[in-house]
Amino acid sequence: MYSPGRFGHSDDPWFRVGTYGVSTTVFVVGLGVISMVIWAAEGRFGPIFGELVLVSESYQQRYQLGSVVEGEIWRLVTWPIPNEPSFLTIVLFAVFYMLGAQMESLLGRWRFAFFLIALTLVPAVIVTAVEAVAGVNGYVAGLRMVEVGVLVAFAAQYAHARFWPGIPGWVIAVFIVGLAAVQALGDRNWFALIVLACTVAVALLGIRAFGYATNLTWVPKLSPASSPGRSSAGAAPSSPRGRARRRDHLRAVPAPGEPVAPEIDALLDQVSSQGLDSLSRKQRKQLEAHSRRLRRRR
Repeated sequence: MYSPGRFGHSDDPWFRVGTYGVSTTVFVVGLGVISMVIWAAEGRFGPIFGELVLVSESYQQRYQLGSVVEGEIWRLVTWPIPNEPSFLTIVLFAVFYMLGAQMESLLGRWRFAFFLIALTLVPAVIVTAVEAVAGVNGYVAGLRMVEVGVLVAFAAQYAHARFWPGIPGWVIAVFIVGLAAVQALGDRNWFALIVLACTVAVALLGIRAFGYATNLTWVPKLSPASSPGRSSAGAAPSSPRGRARRRDHLRAVPAPGEPVAPEIDALLDQVSSQGLDSLSRKQRKQLEAHSRRLRRRR
């Protein structure tokens, strides 16, 4: 059964409160908890959250709200902030806390933050464009859609991780996405349905672009995304010393006195700088054959 490790306690936090490191995951969940208190005080579309949610024209007129087309472009990134206080929202935060900590540990804080921004911004831009053309109705608010994106990315990378009571991660992801789609259809919330579809697409394309979920060959692999402090392969900062450490970690130790062939040395350099996915099938076989030869000689 899958059991996440040190939930939310990042070794590379943005800042610390006492001895506790505040990672991206912890910050997002903390902001969500604060948002529930504000929601309870002012209601669904109160003076604060009314300026943050992303709504269609029909909701805009009904609740006298602004919109992106009127110049309020901040709504494209602020819509996950308002969270309705409920038991289900608490469960959502707990799931995001666990999975987000694992994904942040995998991707690193910069790339995970970029991933969350993409899950927020890209679906919002697309649904706004569709609403301007087709006039779809509905609204989106809250962390739920972003959490679905994190779950999909997690399940793509750890498809066979087991959740209680032994259910594979990919089954949980399919169930949650299906349930969200059915709810959006039942509410005729076309806004939410489009955002959901875009969120799943961004999650799959994003985790593939970072060089993970290599088993999902049917998902196109975009150019590796780079971010501050991280190499395209998700390793440590790309300093000469860091590259040397990664190369030593990847290099199979040769027998005493045995030199490494130049072509193998070049392949190891390529893996260090660009990631394992940058190798062609022929290059992978060459590296694997070299590793087998070394094991036999030992």
